[in-house]
Amino acid sequence: MGLKDQDVAAATSVKEDIEFRADNGVMLRGWVMTPDSEGPHPTIVMTAGFSSVISRLETIADAFVARGFGVLAYDHRTCGSSDGEPRQDIDPVAQHRDMQMALSFVEQHPALDSDRIGLWGISFSGGNALVVAAMDRRVKAVVCQVPFISGHEQSVLGAGQGAIAALNYNLNMDRQGRLKGGEPGRIALVRMPDVPADQPVVFEDAADYEYLAGSYEGTGVGWTNSITIRSTSWVLAYDVRPFMRHISPTPLMMVVAGDDQTNPPSLALEAYEAALEPKELVMISGGHYGGYWPHLSRDLVTDAAARWYETHLGKSTH
Repeated sequence: MGLKDQDVAAATSVKEDIEFRADNGVMLRGWVMTPDSEGPHPTIVMTAGFSSVISRLETIADAFVARGFGVLAYDHRTCGSSDGEPRQDIDPVAQHRDMQMALSFVEQHPALDSDRIGLWGISFSGGNALVVAAMDRRVKAVVCQVPFISGHEQSVLGAGQGAIAALNYNLNMDRQGRLKGGEPGRIALVRMPDVPADQPVVFEDAADYEYLAGSYEGTGVGWTNSITIRSTSWVLAYDVRPFMRHISPTPLMMVVAGDDQTNPPSLALEAYEAALEPKELVMISGGHYGGYWPHLSRDLVTDAAARWYETHLGKSTH
């Protein structure tokens, strides 16, 4: 069953708003979706990409539920409906810990099968899913779509050493301000009309703007067009490659876009080669957002992910 059947899935599924407490007392919020049948159901934990929110993932979650899976989707700390200050402060290490707390939430939810948990991540959260799958054997299958691999390497390939030098200058100025008691500085994500032309943004590419801010689907519930400047420091230092060999024996599916200008395919393929079996590579044409859009490859990669979960988590028995 593909995404075209999402209306049928919505009519036969149950959606529950949930919250759970993560480290430092931060409350994370999202929802659990299950088939309208007796559980517990094999479960997929889903998180959104860099600065994004789970309202953008609901169509994909519907497709998984239509195939018999439960889904736990939650917003990252400081993003969307979840708590945490300053807003959209992107700390990958904290996100790893939060994802492991989400696994514990699954273990306590009566409709979700704690012995059959899969992770699904896209872009930045795809990198998170790789790291957590390597660290936590409660994960029985993982799918990462156009995954983030290495902040430093991606910055060099995409923008060059000069851009990194400019970024480090801004980071040092921000540190000086915070040392004096100021709030963390902020940088815009994409160039919306209210962002002056002389101010830097994180994503200059038109495809990033189209997805995050300009799409017919809207910006996503709770999303704002900025992150903390210090987030860029944490991203530069983030590299998932040391974890790749440790994912096995957990089955890994990686979706790579051949013309990805955001997360270079060369780095994704390098990481995939380092991973041990069992694994499967799904190559799609086009850029980073090909798997996000219904008119491009979203149905294809979602069906592939559902097949992977059916193989390694099993189908619902009810």
